[in-house]
Amino acid sequence: MRLSIAIALALVSFSAVAAQPLRPAGGKDQAPSRVVALPAPSANIERAPVSFAWKLDPMQAMQAPAPHVAQSREYWETVDAAELDRGVQLKTSAPGSLIRISPTTGSRGLRTDELQINGSRGAAKLQSIASDAQLAKAGMDVQSGTVIAKLGMQEGADTYTVRVPKAQGTYLVHVYEPESTDVLRAGADRHHALAGSSLRFDVDFSQAGKRSSALQAEALLVAPDGRSWPVAMAADGAGGLTAKVKLPTNVGTAPGLWELQVFADAGGIQRDARTAFAVSAPTARFNGVFAFNARTMRMALPVQAGSPGRYEARGTLFATAPDGVLRPVSEAHSAAWMKRGNGMLVLQFDRSHLPQGYGAPFEVRQLELNDQSRMAPLESRESAGRAR
Repeated sequence: MRLSIAIALALVSFSAVAAQPLRPAGGKDQAPSRVVALPAPSANIERAPVSFAWKLDPMQAMQAPAPHVAQSREYWETVDAAELDRGVQLKTSAPGSLIRISPTTGSRGLRTDELQINGSRGAAKLQSIASDAQLAKAGMDVQSGTVIAKLGMQEGADTYTVRVPKAQGTYLVHVYEPESTDVLRAGADRHHALAGSSLRFDVDFSQAGKRSSALQAEALLVAPDGRSWPVAMAADGAGGLTAKVKLPTNVGTAPGLWELQVFADAGGIQRDARTAFAVSAPTARFNGVFAFNARTMRMALPVQAGSPGRYEARGTLFATAPDGVLRPVSEAHSAAWMKRGNGMLVLQFDRSHLPQGYGAPFEVRQLELNDQSRMAPLESRESAGRAR
């Protein structure tokens, strides 16, 4: 990538060694292919530059956190008054299931003595039943008129009919089975992504520890501003489902995480799951090269900013140990306000962080570029490159 003359001169004056390209982005990396122009943040954001570093234990292994996998033993269902009056069928897989019924806005609240629950052998035995007042006293924030019933431990897998005669309005029914071995799992292949990029989602349903071949599921991609898109899922060949989702290029400005909401069924056992992830507009990116000065322990990183904002670089310095193995010795962060155009961030590692006998060649790993003013991770590389 061609650099501006100013940036090129800065790199030459910065380092005794020539600038070199960043390593190509790998499969787990995130690298913007473009930058977008957004208005400057309206919040009062610190503009003074900051840089700091701290020493690492070279014998402590560094591992990136794995993407979160949501696990669910619950589901939600919206029913109207007529359905609740006739009786709603709920299939459970384990004893001790919790059934919660909450009125939506404008609907009549419920009393505990109105709730009728019958299984295949007649009236279900309840371990407990609680009203909204009892739940509030226990510290639960619930909608007025909510009731929760817990089935007794003798009430195992069965289909129950739940009734509330003369209900009025619509109600949210929540079934939670804490003792169940029927578990829905859903996860994305990364914690965060860029607008216009793609993510892979994997879904599976296990029953008693084994994947269910009867899994059926629908999914919905939901943005923080309430927009949503249906997501088609396909068999992954191993008993689960998978989907590759291309994110919209316009992700909006509403704060918060995006979600994939999954609604699954396996042999009549229902489960819902949500997996959350961050989506960022590519407001800046590394300019494709870096320069590392082994004498001063500085790493120069040219940045192309498409939008004004406060940008931060962070990275971990690995040094060669006496046994020839690269090990982590120092972590550095640097942040500065940038106007739209070309800028520079410098990671200042500390030579005193090098244990005795450690030295070149060096390698910077876990390199990141973040938009602090918009709380957005923009670029990440497991390895930036080596230097002597």
